[in-house]
Amino acid sequence: MGLRSAVKAPTFFLAANGRTQPAEELAATLAAMRQPVDPSAPDAHPQCVFPARAIYLRKRGLLPARTFACPAFDAWMFDAPPESISIILATGYLGNPASYYGHTLLKFNSLDSVKTSDLLDVTVNYGAIIPKGTGPIEYMARGALGGFDAGFSHIQYYFHDHNYGDVELRDLWEYELNLSDDEVAYVTAHAWELLGKQYTYYFFRRNCAYRMAEALEILDDVKIIPPRRPWTVPQAVVKRTHASTHNNEPLVTSVTYHPSRQTQFYQRYGTLAQQARRLVRDVVMSSATPTSIRTLNTLDKDQRQNAIEALLDYYRFRTPKNAAPDDARNVAYRAVLAYQFTQPAAADRVFVTPANHPAQDASPGYFSVGYANNDSALDDSALVRVRAAYYDALDSSVSHVANSELSMGDVTLAVRDGDIDVREVQLFRVEAVNGALSGLPGDNGKSWRLALGATNQDLACDDCRVVRFEADIGRSMQLSNSITGGLYIGGALQENRRDQGNGFGRVSGYVNMTVTPQLRLRATYEHRMHIDSRLKAEDVAALTARWALSRHYDVRLSARRHVADELELTLGYYW
Repeated sequence: MGLRSAVKAPTFFLAANGRTQPAEELAATLAAMRQPVDPSAPDAHPQCVFPARAIYLRKRGLLPARTFACPAFDAWMFDAPPESISIILATGYLGNPASYYGHTLLKFNSLDSVKTSDLLDVTVNYGAIIPKGTGPIEYMARGALGGFDAGFSHIQYYFHDHNYGDVELRDLWEYELNLSDDEVAYVTAHAWELLGKQYTYYFFRRNCAYRMAEALEILDDVKIIPPRRPWTVPQAVVKRTHASTHNNEPLVTSVTYHPSRQTQFYQRYGTLAQQARRLVRDVVMSSATPTSIRTLNTLDKDQRQNAIEALLDYYRFRTPKNAAPDDARNVAYRAVLAYQFTQPAAADRVFVTPANHPAQDASPGYFSVGYANNDSALDDSALVRVRAAYYDALDSSVSHVANSELSMGDVTLAVRDGDIDVREVQLFRVEAVNGALSGLPGDNGKSWRLALGATNQDLACDDCRVVRFEADIGRSMQLSNSITGGLYIGGALQENRRDQGNGFGRVSGYVNMTVTPQLRLRATYEHRMHIDSRLKAEDVAALTARWALSRHYDVRLSARRHVADELELTLGYYW
């Protein structure tokens, strides 16, 4: 198989056929970089256009030191050369298929002595170039098949901090890398070379996580792209980075948590006593009138400061970025802020960092084996399940949306009497849950589910698979610190087999409980009302317990009822 660069842009190559002939590209590069510089246009010289190539050739004695300036490249970091590089992981966002699995980017950390804020550090991002009006289904189809161009771009970190943390309400995790000054300079120069160069975008494999890792793998012993997989999940790249060594030392030197506005609000609201919560609610419900704000004076100093901060977080969390200055939420925010200025200075805000970070979470792939005891005429069976990605409500963690599910490529086989039955194939199943921790206006627990796959119609048959599309919408609520519950209304469209109709409506509910960090329970119930079937209605129920043995293993015990009763016990491995 011939060689071909992933970069499609002709401007990335100095030889006419440099994309497919690396030897000719090397010869053309050496010749071009040895040319004299034009003093009137130094930025056009190949050593300025391709500074990483020049560094590579100098290290091998093939090129003398540069004797002229490259103004555009030298000013790229705002004349603040980076002292380190971080990988930033934005956790998954279920409001957009492009963001389901999270996102990664590189952050170039300039010297503390020459910057006023980390928000001014330069970041390099990779993404698909999506035409306006592209819908989610078209995005998924074209993204999977290489139907979009893509490229690297750069902008200061505050843009991503605002977009991910404030608008999409996604937590950010920063993994600072253990690189020497020369290595930082080399990766920085390579990133400059890649800016604006055209690639083909592939959603599952050669995506943002792959390209970010690839940019770092120009360093000799850095290997952080997960091998032998048809997909690249951002969390998997971060896990591999965190587990790697470089020059016989850990590749990651520190992990920093940047909570979203929503997380900040929930953390602050969670510290309030009942009286303070009641007063916060009264302020919100009255649109922050001066009279309602002054009721906060009845709280002691610490609770008053926490209540003020919770209100400010709430309005920041709930106010759209394009809201007008006279929007009621902006007016209320300013009123509370003005009140804060009349109070004694508060201590610095400290947010609780979760016990684990995404690199310590379970891997996105899942494999399990188990046994099912069925009380119908069917024999008991051995079960084998493979889930390509990513998580469900029982194994979600800090890098996933709590109590939610993002499952793709989930296949379950049942083996009985030497025969193999494909019991279930889920192409995708998405459940987005908002726990509505505060119950304040706008924090209303709106939840939804979508699924597409093929499944047996009930537990009493083994040759009754139907293709089914499911959709539900509902509300969820944080019932306590450890319990979340919700109700849905929706239904499904399906093949008509065994005269069970082309679809059904349903009402359903769930309760998730965290008993301990290792033990979680999930109970579900649904009542189906068939549309054009010999069945008028039926009930489906399940109770599942998951015990996490470690990051890599779990045990699940499930009791299910759907025409027949079945008890399952499985041992799972995360890969």
